[in-house]
Amino acid sequence: MRDASGRTTARGRAWIVLVAVFTLLGACGSDGDTGESLPAGAPSSVGESGDPAEAFVPVPVQELEIDSTEYTFEFRPDPSDGLRPGWTLLRFNNVGVEAHQVMFARIKDGVDMADLAAAGAGDSSGAGAIEFVDMIGGVSYIGPDQETTAMVNLTEGTVMAMCYVPDPHGVAHALMGMTTALTVAAPADGDASSTTAPEAEGEAVAGEIELSADGYQMPDDLRAGWYHVTNTDTALHELSLLRLSEPVGGDEVEALVGDLAANETPPVEIEAVGGLGAISAGFDGYLYLDLEPGDYLAVDFMPDPGDPRPHMLDGYFATFEV
Repeated sequence: MRDASGRTTARGRAWIVLVAVFTLLGACGSDGDTGESLPAGAPSSVGESGDPAEAFVPVPVQELEIDSTEYTFEFRPDPSDGLRPGWTLLRFNNVGVEAHQVMFARIKDGVDMADLAAAGAGDSSGAGAIEFVDMIGGVSYIGPDQETTAMVNLTEGTVMAMCYVPDPHGVAHALMGMTTALTVAAPADGDASSTTAPEAEGEAVAGEIELSADGYQMPDDLRAGWYHVTNTDTALHELSLLRLSEPVGGDEVEALVGDLAANETPPVEIEAVGGLGAISAGFDGYLYLDLEPGDYLAVDFMPDPGDPRPHMLDGYFATFEV
């Protein structure tokens, strides 16, 4: 799992944090000031959908810059007055000394918070809580002094922004207050939004990444640019990207994945470089990639509802080279 350097370690991935996060609604907030710059390292513009032969990144309705540290999120602009539904451009910066992520989970309509808490009680994997939320994306975890860019489609309701990476002692960051409840609602007629929509021109999608029933379907050429990530399976999946210190193949990959699933430190050094946060079946997101040359492992740590077994043990992983 993840240590303070952003590398994968032997600690368990605490999906029970989902339950704890929802009990912390309102327990922590966000602060920040207005910012209008597009994400560094990303294209200067994003554009409307066009000819199906050449897909374009959707125009965002707002932009959020998120700084993470121990153990808080700082949003710019301050979203406390509410966010508009629609595609939201995210720039996620890790300014702390530990690995961090920002995942977005929308509580499903009609869910009783007591039922949600009861579903996860005593379940160290948190698999029982997944059915109560829609995971709508965000970014997977990155190490200190790194940043990554993505787009998430916010829908009306209560959406949690959270980091459930554990600290060096194994305590999930969300349990230390690294969670923020966001209200997403269409503005009333005549009301101005508290967030600013960036100017947008045409920006073509560099490629498609499919989280399918058969695993990751990725382009052969992962050149720098925006990627449309879709979940066409019936299960929840994530795209966590890990840079390997050396190439691995065959039985070595199986052993590496087994080490991760068994909470054992793998023999190969691994650096967390982001990816797309978990998305439920039928959902999608956009991720900006500009990967350094090297060997990589894409892996899905997510379980199925009621079953703590991570999908990577069922073959949901892939190695690739940039």
